[in-house]
Amino acid sequence: MRNSFYVHGSPRGGRSRRLALLAWGVALACSGTNQHDGSAAAGGRSSDGDGGAAPINAAAGADDSAAGACADAGSCGQVPAPPPFHAVSPATYVSKVKNLLVGLPATDAEIAAAGAAPKALADLIVGWQKLPEYQRKMERFFELAFQQTQISMTDLADQSYPKQLVTNGLTSPLLLQNVEQSFARTMLQLVAQDRPFTDSVTSPKLMMTTALKELYAFLDQYEVNDEGKVSDGFHTLHPKVSVVAEAAQGPIPIADTLNPASPNYMHWYDPDLLLPAKVAACASDPIEFPSSSFAIHRLLYGSLDGYKGPGGIACPPSGGSVNAPQLTLGDFSDWQMVELRAPAAAEAVSTFYDLPALRTATELVVSVPRLGFFSTPAFFANWQTNTSNQMRVTLNQTLIVALGAQVDGLDRTMPGASAPGLDADHAGSGACLVCHQTLDPLRSIFSATYSWNYHHQVDPAWSTQKGVFAFQGVTEAVSSMGEFGGVVAAHPSFAKAWVQKLCYYANSAPCIETDPEFLRIVKDFQSSGFAWNSLVSELFSSPLLTNASQTATYDVNGEVVAVARRDHLCAALDNRLGFADVCGLHAVTAAQSRATIASIAAGLPSDGYGRGSVAPVLPNQPTLFYRAGLENICEAVAAQTIDVAAAKQQANVKQWSSKTPDAAISDFVGIVMALAPSDPRQKPATGLLKAHFTKATQTGASASNALKSTFVAACLAPSSVSVGL
Repeated sequence: MRNSFYVHGSPRGGRSRRLALLAWGVALACSGTNQHDGSAAAGGRSSDGDGGAAPINAAAGADDSAAGACADAGSCGQVPAPPPFHAVSPATYVSKVKNLLVGLPATDAEIAAAGAAPKALADLIVGWQKLPEYQRKMERFFELAFQQTQISMTDLADQSYPKQLVTNGLTSPLLLQNVEQSFARTMLQLVAQDRPFTDSVTSPKLMMTTALKELYAFLDQYEVNDEGKVSDGFHTLHPKVSVVAEAAQGPIPIADTLNPASPNYMHWYDPDLLLPAKVAACASDPIEFPSSSFAIHRLLYGSLDGYKGPGGIACPPSGGSVNAPQLTLGDFSDWQMVELRAPAAAEAVSTFYDLPALRTATELVVSVPRLGFFSTPAFFANWQTNTSNQMRVTLNQTLIVALGAQVDGLDRTMPGASAPGLDADHAGSGACLVCHQTLDPLRSIFSATYSWNYHHQVDPAWSTQKGVFAFQGVTEAVSSMGEFGGVVAAHPSFAKAWVQKLCYYANSAPCIETDPEFLRIVKDFQSSGFAWNSLVSELFSSPLLTNASQTATYDVNGEVVAVARRDHLCAALDNRLGFADVCGLHAVTAAQSRATIASIAAGLPSDGYGRGSVAPVLPNQPTLFYRAGLENICEAVAAQTIDVAAAKQQANVKQWSSKTPDAAISDFVGIVMALAPSDPRQKPATGLLKAHFTKATQTGASASNALKSTFVAACLAPSSVSVGL
């Protein structure tokens, strides 16, 4: 049998090599007990009933067992035959499903229930969906599936051109985290309210913090057109009002700052002015800025915009200290659902600097259309456009997310005779015409609404050129983003796309879209009114994921076993051991990011996406770097859970003592390795871990170090660090 946990030398010396050998032994015990559970590799297909390694399909990786010239079957032009089908046992598929959904080990009672009744697993899933761990797992899935991550503050700079949006070391990472999480939290809330999943492309509601409300309202006042020219709404309304930062007079009540009748109108307290200036010649208190939205916005986040200092010297912007922001830490965590709507006739938009009003607001009046995942600052930051691309990439990625397909020149759905927005230069050649006659009318929907910097489109050449949605059998004139969202929501590919995204998430490979079981689930998702949790329950209890019975998807893919990518691995460590964020995935300070586990976890493979790619990026094969990173993470976790001094113990984190090794080893098998007592792999694994502990102490290791070494071995076992076993 082919196994993914390779024994290799380690620069850290003999201890690591001994651990690798132990992990190899545990891998054999935990993979070989049930023939149908034997892993061909993390990232490959399971072995067949004779113990021979089955070829690995293209989605899963290359078969390294053959000595021939081919790295994989695909390179020889051959499609490997699937291994003989063996129904997967409840001990395996219940553990897989529960790990994916909540990161927790399955219990004997759950395994027995699933084995006794075909519908029991679906009922178990309904119960797991009520757990907070499910909410956290789904939040991360939504962040990735709606492509709201993989951005930095620099990526948002197009929307605040020509300046960086936020530069303060405290508030910048907090705001970026808010931006990435907002839409995922929105979907969790909409799902909890039993809203149809199509709200993801039609709803004008968003989960927002006070900081996010300020951001959206600010971007509505700070307009940037196609040429990069800024129109400042605050300056237009208040051209003669100076913005003043001062410190010597002490804190200024914000009611006075916001009151036009007060002598302190637009005066903001900034304690940084009491500190030595980085440029000595720029030392000044107060500092006066000309009327500017950006000057106010930066003060709110604890920074100073560039200004003229004493004698007219040009003073550079300053990021500011942790004490300078007007926004509090609570303003980055006070999540609530907010409706974003256009202003009525003669109605003013929301005031971006009125923090007291923003903190309680459940409605935000903005003039730039904001609805669905495709109009968030995060999505725009991911898929920036320019004067050449003219919204094509933004539109194409929207189709990929919502409908699981892109404009590729193969679709023969035509927009009609008008083809608004068709670029004659780009479409002049036959090779380009097919794509452009579909893509250009589609992108015109976006370019008629947004500038290249994602503000109002004020160029009449674009704003009057309404688009046509013509894609995969649907053709409809569209004159607004609301109409666009409605067409996408009603598109026949919408349901299929989201069932497929969950297939990738669970199986690290696609479901076969002609599979009758796949088509049944798509139909049920549609007929349920696009009920998300019902889809999750049905799909995750389906043989498409469990391999409890044979499907057409199995006939093509076999049983795929993948490495536990970063989000799955870290969620399992957190949820099984009681950590809040052991991998530092939500780190917002430099110190948090530099922590041992956080710095290692940052290099582990994670789910992702790429420009123009319909399939998500799912690294699913083990490498020596992955193996070494896991070992170091497991060692660091062992140090935080075994024989930890009382003063250093973390609240709610599981603790073990080397004085009771048998109890600890039992937990290592049941909690860390996620093997229930009824699992036939449980006893061999327990025996191996006990033997390892005994051998370590006999060769001179202290009981504490021996137990830590034993924990690492359990932590490296296939059932701990793979998905599918």
